[in-house]
Amino acid sequence: MELIPEWAPNIHPMIVHFPIALFMLAIIMDVAGYFLPDSWWDEKKNLILYGISGIAGIGTYFSGKEAADSVFIEAEAQNLLTEHADFAEYTVWFIGLYALLRIGIFVWDKSDIKPVRVGMTLLSFAGAVLLFQTSDRGAQMVYQYGVGVQKAEIENATKDTPVSDHNETGEVSGGSSAESAGTFIETENGNWEWEIEENAVSDLKNNFHWLEGSLEGLNAEAVKTTSGSYALSFSGNDLNGFFTSHESYNKVQVDYYIDISAFDGNVMLTNNVIDESNFDFVSIASDGTVQQGRIANGEEEIFEEGTTDVSKSMFVRVVGNGTHFRGYVDKEMIVHGHGDAPKAGGVGLKVSGSGTVVLEKMSLTKL
Repeated sequence: MELIPEWAPNIHPMIVHFPIALFMLAIIMDVAGYFLPDSWWDEKKNLILYGISGIAGIGTYFSGKEAADSVFIEAEAQNLLTEHADFAEYTVWFIGLYALLRIGIFVWDKSDIKPVRVGMTLLSFAGAVLLFQTSDRGAQMVYQYGVGVQKAEIENATKDTPVSDHNETGEVSGGSSAESAGTFIETENGNWEWEIEENAVSDLKNNFHWLEGSLEGLNAEAVKTTSGSYALSFSGNDLNGFFTSHESYNKVQVDYYIDISAFDGNVMLTNNVIDESNFDFVSIASDGTVQQGRIANGEEEIFEEGTTDVSKSMFVRVVGNGTHFRGYVDKEMIVHGHGDAPKAGGVGLKVSGSGTVVLEKMSLTKL
């Protein structure tokens, strides 16, 4: 018998309600204890409930961290995920420390001083507020945005007509023809999508600038794919180039459709770029190593490391959201690091190595 049934994305939704129920029950019985005889309910029983809820909260918190790394999050839910994770951390610290403080007071003075106990009971309501804020954001992710929810498979269902040459896993498919006009489309809210077409080099000149290298140094050109669409190719020996957007952004999600299968070196997908010595990144090396980190005053700090398959075209999502940094490859989270919230900066691409790097599409969503 498997611990997690097939329909469940992870164990988190199966245990998340235990600390909620236990802590709320502890508060209810804590208040009721003032009106019940000690033979029915006393401070020892309160401590048991608070202690168990603290232990359950710790287990649920770590299951939630694993859950966040096992599901693909759309842009609309990224802020909720960050807030949910932050409130969960505040909550588990509060409940754990509260239980220890309550036990310590009881051990230190068993006389059950009424003013002290009343104050501790009132303090427990702060934990209830934190618990509500955490669970509210978790419920919103599931019920509003369907995070972790599997769609039912329906036989003979009508499939949507593809709107571009790239599917959600980054693989090139037979979509629109090369006759479409080149597009770098920016919406009113500042989001943009860059569909690579035959005028891709002009799009690159108009919407990005170079911090290192140049168009000529990377032999940038628009090339046709096997499906007849276009991609932006960078090729040659000893490539060293770094371009970034003119505009600056703070919290962002950037999607890349990229192919480095014919490349020997390292590609950095960059965000919050201040200059060539200060930026955040998710790097993918030709050996499949994925690193997430930050360059600060020229010094590199790695937040987390993973691996992926680079033998094919990839869909890569890079998220910088406050103190949380996430990197997905083909809808699988590969790296999830944490650090100080960065300043606003540009987004772009840094290439170092030899061979060919192909950029098929790029888009940005402000969070």
